[in-house]
Amino acid sequence: MTKSELIEKLSQYLPEGTATYVVKLMIQHKVQLKLNKPRSSKFGDYRSPHKHDNYHRITVNKDLNPYAFLTTLLHEIAHLIAFEQFRNTIDPHGKEWKACFSELLKPIVLHHQLPNDIQQALHSYTNHLKASSCSDKNLMKVLAKYDKDAKLLLEQIPEGSLFKLETGRIFKKGKQLRTWFQCFEQPSNKEYRVSGISKVEIV
Repeated sequence: MTKSELIEKLSQYLPEGTATYVVKLMIQHKVQLKLNKPRSSKFGDYRSPHKHDNYHRITVNKDLNPYAFLTTLLHEIAHLIAFEQFRNTIDPHGKEWKACFSELLKPIVLHHQLPNDIQQALHSYTNHLKASSCSDKNLMKVLAKYDKDAKLLLEQIPEGSLFKLETGRIFKKGKQLRTWFQCFEQPSNKEYRVSGISKVEIV
């Protein structure tokens, strides 16, 4: 696929005007991108090159709204850059990764016309490098506002509520464990940890 063809294809998933920047990064860092069907457990992931080639593999859920797609793809490219610089000697979402992610976001914040709330959330994110977690609640909440099928987030419903994930599995919400919640699948009552920013439907 040529550069222009890749830009045209990704323009279907990205905010207007951002595809050229993203494709430049993908070519520079030899990214193989796969668009995945929806996954409730994650928006994307990164895999370092195999022994027999030098391509970095990234997957992104193709059902994400354009702003979530852009943020997720840059999130994974930040993992790639952090891997190239530090290999496996750092925490996955430590200060080194956060610095890489922030640098990738800055051109988007400075040079692209995004909705004000997205712009402000990204600007705030890039200016708080001390936080080590990738799960910035404010950013995730703002991104979720642009989903076509806007739903509640797990953190927004009361403890003890029964809820259904997008996979159809039903759980009872338990206590909070940092950015995760102790949840119990029904009717087995088997315990799981579910991210607080998971989209849910109250049963």
